Amino acid sequence: MLRRVHVAVMLSAGFAGLVTTPAPSRAGEAKPAAYAIVELDVRQPQDFAREFFPRVAEVFAKAGGTFLARPGAPTAVDGTPPGRVAVIRFDTREIAVATFASDAYREARKIGDRYADFRIFIVEGQAP
Repeated sequence: MLRRVHVAVMLSAGFAGLVTTPAPSRAGEAKPAAYAIVELDVRQPQDFAREFFPRVAEVFAKAGGTFLARPGAPTAVDGTPPGRVAVIRFDTREIAVATFASDAYREARKIGDRYADFRIFIVEGQAP
């Protein structure tokens, strides 16, 4: 029993580190990472994967964004899930918001809108 508790604490600590990984701010203080939650209902999966996803993945990578979950089918626990969900980590909320407002993202999104419906929101991790 004690061993299971120890493993659970270690796993929790590892997950907490992922969620609270800080990025330095201009004033030298740590800012929490930000996570873009992207809900997608893809109408044309092959075209989405071929034409849109590589472009948008490049936009996110240039902004320092990292996919924690690539667009995939979620498992419902409570309620009706969207068709696919992606989670993208950015160093700060400001970087995440600026990335989705960028010309590069907007150009890629014109393609994405042909193949999917999107719902996107950004949340911050817990500050250290």
